[in-house]
Amino acid sequence: MKNDFGLSGLGLAVFFALAPPIAAGGALGLPVLMCLVGAAALRPNMVRTALAERPAALAFVVLFAAWAALSCLWSPYSAAAQAGKVAALVALGLPFTAAAHANQKTRRIAVAGGLATIIVLIGLLAIEAVWTLPINRAAQPDEDPGQLVRNYARGSCFLISVVWAGAGALLALGGGVRFGMTLALLAASLVVAIQYDQLGNGVAFAISGSAFVLAWAAPRVALYAVSGGLAAWMLAAPFVTPLIVGNARIVEALPLSWAARAGIWDYVCARILEQPWIGHGLEASRAVTDRIYVRDLDMRGTPVHPHSASLQIWFETGLVGAALAAAALVFGGRWLARTYADNRPAAAAACATLASIGVIANISFGIWAEWWIATMFIAAALVGAIPARR
Repeated sequence: MKNDFGLSGLGLAVFFALAPPIAAGGALGLPVLMCLVGAAALRPNMVRTALAERPAALAFVVLFAAWAALSCLWSPYSAAAQAGKVAALVALGLPFTAAAHANQKTRRIAVAGGLATIIVLIGLLAIEAVWTLPINRAAQPDEDPGQLVRNYARGSCFLISVVWAGAGALLALGGGVRFGMTLALLAASLVVAIQYDQLGNGVAFAISGSAFVLAWAAPRVALYAVSGGLAAWMLAAPFVTPLIVGNARIVEALPLSWAARAGIWDYVCARILEQPWIGHGLEASRAVTDRIYVRDLDMRGTPVHPHSASLQIWFETGLVGAALAAAALVFGGRWLARTYADNRPAAAAACATLASIGVIANISFGIWAEWWIATMFIAAALVGAIPARR
């Protein structure tokens, strides 16, 4: 156990010391750092324990990642390198997550480090918001201002994906002071997360906050509802989305950025039906050259990705990939409901984290982005480290 603490504990401590500035600068360095810690923490007994505790959930996660990687073989885009990255992130993200709650010492490091990361990141993002991205401009003086704003967007999405684990950890400690600190932490996170017109972050925060409250009141029900709802949307998205975006009055009332999303979603749903079983292949979204027109905007049918994880999974990996992803959500939600039925802070944090990541994934970033995959594993690690309530 001492050796485990020496490698895992040291790795986690270094990770959380470096995470805030990396996240504030766009979060692109998080996958490398997470994989290094995951590699240092990997132990044969860790794999056996994980498989014994939650075999179905882990099996479907691994099967989904393997199928997605395999789909590069029929993709029109050269995606072999990305397939390797996805496989490596899953293979090393799982031991990173396990290391955070391997024993009491690593749990304490993960909880303290996670809270410190959240607080410092709030401060860094506040500086970026008030003084127009001074840290990012200093680090990348020749970068396009639009890219610097995207750096801020990634950092703020990382924040609202992990802040619920911080809130759960504080509430697990008990006491009225902790409740006040939790409210202050969440309020500050919301304020910095919605800067630079990050409307999607506000929507995700509102939904995940509701999930947090519901899970505190009814842990099992909430976890089953959120994980089941995300799984249901995963399967139904290509068929329900056209019914929504097909209403011209709704689309016309949307801001241009959201109307553009509606146009992308409508295009992708039509393309999914061309290859519904196995999809068009990993990163096929990047190979699209068709043009669509949204109001006066001339754009590619999918500029890099469809801005919807559910539709991207369907488009690139087909029904097989969507079914595996939905199964991972269902069995993962079942495991969470059973594990955290008597631990309200952890249940609330897990439910809110699922909701936050689910909303962001379905309106913003590409599902295969390395920093986004790392964010999901980091959030899972912090939730897993939450102690039982005092």
